[in-house]
Amino acid sequence: MRREDILAYVNRDWGAIARHKERFWAERKKQMTPAEALALADDLHAYVAQLRPDWPSDEERDEDLARHARVSELLRRASRP
Repeated sequence: MRREDILAYVNRDWGAIARHKERFWAERKKQMTPAEALALADDLHAYVAQLRPDWPSDEERDEDLARHARVSELLRRASRP
């Protein structure tokens, strides 16, 4: 690699790239079928499992379950007249 290539990479407008990704995925999610969303989630799960075979830890599972329970309770409350 050349020095100027490294500098060009480091000096990219990372904020613009992040905004572009956010817009892309927001639009993509609107167009996705439930089957596509589940396939994407499965692919992401497999990828993370390759990077972190110990994932999720017992603590992370407990935190996730607590989060789901909290969201479920909030949805139940919101649906009451």
